[in-house]
Amino acid sequence: MKIILIHGIGENDPGWSDALNADQILGVAPDRIVEFHYDDLMAHTWLSRLLVRAAKMFIPVPAAVKAISSLQDYVNDILMYFVVPGVRAKILKRLSGVLREYPDAIVMGYSLGSIVAYETLKIHPQDARNHILVTLGSPLGSPLLQTLVKRFLKVPDFTRPNVPAWFNLYSPLDVLSGRIDGLGCHPQDQFRVKVFHNMQTYLYHTKRLLPHIFKPVTPY
Repeated sequence: MKIILIHGIGENDPGWSDALNADQILGVAPDRIVEFHYDDLMAHTWLSRLLVRAAKMFIPVPAAVKAISSLQDYVNDILMYFVVPGVRAKILKRLSGVLREYPDAIVMGYSLGSIVAYETLKIHPQDARNHILVTLGSPLGSPLLQTLVKRFLKVPDFTRPNVPAWFNLYSPLDVLSGRIDGLGCHPQDQFRVKVFHNMQTYLYHTKRLLPHIFKPVTPY
């Protein structure tokens, strides 16, 4: 069973999963890790930056978020994903193709990558039937970002994706994450850990709390 890792901000250069020692942390063979990249589809142009600035003027971003300068890059990327024409559709299409290539993989999305994973599995239910979804440090549950994210979450409805299992790891020390309510992630499948917004640390806790999902099922 392959493990599709979807990065957030900062872990997007080829080989980023090797730099995180993801295979060693998860206790799997390196060839089980599939890196999913989407940063090249994020339109970092003057027009996209203008659209993001304009969006921040008209969208009720919480004052607490605006006051924390370290969060601005995350907010900007979330807005770019949602408001810049074509960006979101291209990313979801690319991930949908990867899901079809590996039809029974574990899909692990971190930060903005968790939104990408959730939306793709939700919008393409035929690609989700045999996948396990793991969301790490997800803005889908962030109390600070929830209003912003749900305003733009372009899914048919807010029911659970068509996956056999969905696990969510969140932390009170990570303001970009939280318990996911109203989207179908069961309470017993959500785990409160103590980490800052760091993918490597979330991976450690995922292996500790969910060791059973990394056992090989189907060899490739």
